[in-house]
Amino acid sequence: MIACLALAALLVTGCARGPAGGGADKAAAAPPAASPGNSSPAANTPESAAGTAYQVVPDQSEAAYAVGETFLGQRRDVIAVGKTTAFFGSIVLDGGVIQPSTVEVDLTTLKSDQSRRDSQVQRVLDTRNHPRAIYRISGAEGNPVLAEGQEVPIKLQGTMTIKGTDKPLAFDGTAKLEGDTLTLTATATFDMTEFGVNPPNIANFVAVEDEVKLTVTFVGQKQG
Repeated sequence: MIACLALAALLVTGCARGPAGGGADKAAAAPPAASPGNSSPAANTPESAAGTAYQVVPDQSEAAYAVGETFLGQRRDVIAVGKTTAFFGSIVLDGGVIQPSTVEVDLTTLKSDQSRRDSQVQRVLDTRNHPRAIYRISGAEGNPVLAEGQEVPIKLQGTMTIKGTDKPLAFDGTAKLEGDTLTLTATATFDMTEFGVNPPNIANFVAVEDEVKLTVTFVGQKQG
């Protein structure tokens, strides 16, 4: 008799809650939509099941590109450099090991020493439709452990999205964990045409080479 009463109570409770995956549960679990002007929810989550996030500190972080330029078809060792501090996202650590993470850069804020060059960069990157570059980190090669106060060589593995095109991309550099601060500096080299970007060319007078060197300095603060 007692067993029957217990079973009935369970059935009543289950019916009151509704079926698993029902509309009410889905509505409660649905995350808020991200607006274009904010970092994505995945990039902005301070804590996750995989570990603790180090949220980017924009005024201490920087992304910079460097490309060679030719004049009238001749290379003159001129390197064009553009930079931005408009960073978003975080890097997640678990036991000192880098976990899947997402960081983003606002390409509309890239600036060099020439406004004409900047206009060409915005045009070829189509920043009106693709304002951000997104790097989804899958991890670091060999899973090195970031020990307190030690600068550790690191090779990030992940997928870069530029102008709506996804490509695997690795960054080589170093990472250092000091207290609640994570500092990571790394570089990657790739051809812009791999991402569907045509190198800028101004009337065949000034042309940009295809190869790009991207340098990133990430400074993150522990959340929570």
